[in-house]
Amino acid sequence: MSIKHLLPQNTFSYHINGNPAPVAFSDIEPLIQNELKETEDPTISLHVDKSVPMEQVVEVMNIAKRNQYKIILATAAE
Repeated sequence: MSIKHLLPQNTFSYHINGNPAPVAFSDIEPLIQNELKETEDPTISLHVDKSVPMEQVVEVMNIAKRNQYKIILATAAE
């Protein structure tokens, strides 16, 4: 999953499994649940632009916590 910060609109786009089509935040949790429902050790790998506020990241982390998923916060190589 990835979160992108779109400037100058100051909006965010959410993407699941590298799909270029953005997903509404309200749809993220059921989509992730569907993707991971038959996974033995469900894990979310979260890729976030560095301009995304931590609040947006925490919202996705809360989804992982509610569903008892592991979460990996991935960073880009410098």
